Amino acid sequence: MKYKKRNVRWMLVVYDLLVYELSAVLLLGLYGGNDKLSISGMMQQMVLALLCVFSIRLIGNVYGQIWRYGGIQCYIRLLYTDAIAFFVYLILELILPVEKITFARMLCLSSINLLGALALRMMYRYAYKCSNKETNQGRFLASLLYIYSAE
Repeated sequence: MKYKKRNVRWMLVVYDLLVYELSAVLLLGLYGGNDKLSISGMMQQMVLALLCVFSIRLIGNVYGQIWRYGGIQCYIRLLYTDAIAFFVYLILELILPVEKITFARMLCLSSINLLGALALRMMYRYAYKCSNKETNQGRFLASLLYIYSAE
């Protein structure tokens, strides 16, 4: 059997890590809720969710795709891998000796992270499609693409 080398686009991983950190801080750190977590509990949940989401995304080759050519299959693959990651996260959270959070909070963390990742990809595709040198908006989008190039 031949091993196929995966071409991971690490800038995409970094952008998704930023989206994940923002959603994790909002839902585990700032939002207290009924199930208040200690600092170590927050860190446990953040690391557990991070490992589940990003390992499944890497296995599912989410970061091997080029955003501007991804199309709908890029979004479907992200939805599919994050659904699997959520169930793995749920099982591991029940099995491992970590501080527990409610199912609703866990679902919100996964959903907000997924929503942010999808929004990031859609904004990138919009900027790529609509950037030009003829209008102010087009020049602005072109400069964003240059600065935040994920290719």
